[in-house]
Amino acid sequence: MSQAFMNKHLITWFFSAFVQPRLCLKPYLLAALSLAIVGMLLPSQVQAIDEWKYKLDLDYNLRFDQLSWNIAGNLAGTGPNVISDLSWNNVGFHEARLGFRFIGDDTWYLKGYTSKAWGFTGTNQDSDYNGDNRSLEYSRSVADSDRSSAEDFSIAIGQQIRIDNRIGITPLVGFSSHRQTFTMTNGNQTVCDSSGTPNNCSSGLGPFSGLNSTFNTHWRGPWLGLDLRLAAAKRWTTYAELEYHYSYYDAQADWNLRSDLKHPKSQDQTARGKGTHIGLGMSYALLVPNSFFNVGVKQNQYSTRAGVHNFYLANGTVSSQRLNAVNWRSNTITVGITSQY
Repeated sequence: MSQAFMNKHLITWFFSAFVQPRLCLKPYLLAALSLAIVGMLLPSQVQAIDEWKYKLDLDYNLRFDQLSWNIAGNLAGTGPNVISDLSWNNVGFHEARLGFRFIGDDTWYLKGYTSKAWGFTGTNQDSDYNGDNRSLEYSRSVADSDRSSAEDFSIAIGQQIRIDNRIGITPLVGFSSHRQTFTMTNGNQTVCDSSGTPNNCSSGLGPFSGLNSTFNTHWRGPWLGLDLRLAAAKRWTTYAELEYHYSYYDAQADWNLRSDLKHPKSQDQTARGKGTHIGLGMSYALLVPNSFFNVGVKQNQYSTRAGVHNFYLANGTVSSQRLNAVNWRSNTITVGITSQY
């Protein structure tokens, strides 16, 4: 097999998974098929999959997140059908990740990781409407989100299947938890219609002081997946990670400038959803014994069905509205070191 043929498949997979705005089943099938074909046609002198017991991974990740949600005017989904629409865009994180993998004598496979991320850039937009389908916008503000943070955890178990001692295929069942704290500071009002009905804007245009709001999300639930590993050359191993997640979503916000709401819990949200994780990378065996250098790309993409959004008013009452949808996407470039024992 020519190197050009291999590169064509890898590039096609990358653009399908990371450039297209929506993930579907096609990139997963393409990645699995590409690795299988490469494994069958590579020359026989490549090294075998390592007979390791433990592996510890220490990675640095450069990560960018997008999160958006919108609500209706009431629980019926009307009045209007979108009354408020918030999004966090290009929220960049420096992320540290610690992972482990263990394989037993009978090829039982256990893996997991935990990570912590610190934001360094990002923006927020908050728009409010009086008409259906995001019409009659009466308020829009933008803010910085460079103080955001994130925490992630995942664990899974499976049994590895080896083909020709160069390909490892591991069906997995696991559980994951993903938390984000998105911040809003340095606010600037860019749309303000004081004549809007039934709602209006009274703050005026331009920067406003004192904004220090937070929006905390939590995605958690079980998942099914597949790990694919291929001993591609004398020192190189390629890998793919494919996962489908069933997710319980909840969120809580503190809108610090809203005197009509309680603090620190001004609102919460609950919904059920689904998500996908896909990753591709390579590992290079260093001259230092049992040490490897890793590089890869990953994407998480989650969405919810309709749920419930609650405002907790300062007078002690609760106002409930339809949560139309929440969407979260995270793209990551990862580099790291692995030690095996």
